Amino acid sequence: MGTPTWAELKETKNDEDDSEILRTVGHLQKVKSIGLPKDFLEYKKFPAINRETCNEGAIIRCLEFHPKLSVSLVAGTSGVVSLFTIGGDANTKLHSFKLKNWNVTAAHFTPDGTEAYIASDNNHNYCIYDLVKAEPKLMQLPKVVKKPNIFKLSSDGKYIATSIGLDEVYIICAKSKELLRSLKNNTNIASVAFSSNCDKLYCYGMQGEITVWDMSTFKALSKFHDQGCVTASRIETSACGRLLATGSGEGIVNVYEMSNLTSLYPMPLKTIPHLKTKITSIKFNGTSEILAISSGYYPNAIKILQLPSYHVFYNFPSNLNLYQVQNVSFSPNTGYMGISNNKGRAFLYRLKHYKNY
Repeated sequence: MGTPTWAELKETKNDEDDSEILRTVGHLQKVKSIGLPKDFLEYKKFPAINRETCNEGAIIRCLEFHPKLSVSLVAGTSGVVSLFTIGGDANTKLHSFKLKNWNVTAAHFTPDGTEAYIASDNNHNYCIYDLVKAEPKLMQLPKVVKKPNIFKLSSDGKYIATSIGLDEVYIICAKSKELLRSLKNNTNIASVAFSSNCDKLYCYGMQGEITVWDMSTFKALSKFHDQGCVTASRIETSACGRLLATGSGEGIVNVYEMSNLTSLYPMPLKTIPHLKTKITSIKFNGTSEILAISSGYYPNAIKILQLPSYHVFYNFPSNLNLYQVQNVSFSPNTGYMGISNNKGRAFLYRLKHYKNY
């Protein structure tokens, strides 16, 4: 497997202190922005990220933006993993590789962006892709994890939380690859989410019970019930550290304030009833001004909300046919939004309010 040209570019004078991958591709600065207006989302649609390839599979489960560079990762049911530059009208393939007999269901960049952790719910191995060397390496999960229904890398890159969908969640050290602890819950687990500073893990049980685990002691700190939940589906936390969102099989999303999760039955800050089928994706943007919720069980079942008003942007998706949305992702500074579907496409939108990638 050859090294792609983007990993061979010469070092520039201004990037001498950056890591190799940042020296070779370039560094993007963060910029401040004023509050996002509610009701109307100003955006521009660009060509699909994977228009050049379209071989990642019919169902694109993974669409992730690189944390440092204008690069995205697209992967799906064919086992092909592709990386693209994000340039709006011209999105160019940088590199791709195929994981044989894989249905890629999870992909996460490390915080420094030098690696991507990739997993499949039909394979005992997981893959670590080295972006500098352009090399994938297969690693074995613990023997008890036959097929990871859940695979989550913490945002600080220290932990992997994985589960086969039963009542135990296994914590793996990302660096040493050793199994650190098994966290046993009262019910089978539908979804997990790390807190923004990665000191806690939220395990969302199938009947709506949420167990909060301390990541330093691996002990349960508290438990609470998601109001009105019959069948749990997805859980997500915001980057600001103040919000937690749950999505149920009935299409309801509850948003809680972290500071109010002190009782067994806390009241949601907001209940969002706009979708009618199982929630399969919940995403906050990096500034916690946008909440995207979607269901892969019905065409165009996606809502984009402005926070803290929780107003739905009425002009999105408008008359766009997105088919069945599988995943929603935001670039680090929300300059771009990506949406993947069940037709092998990873759509790209420029969110004009945000001035940088």
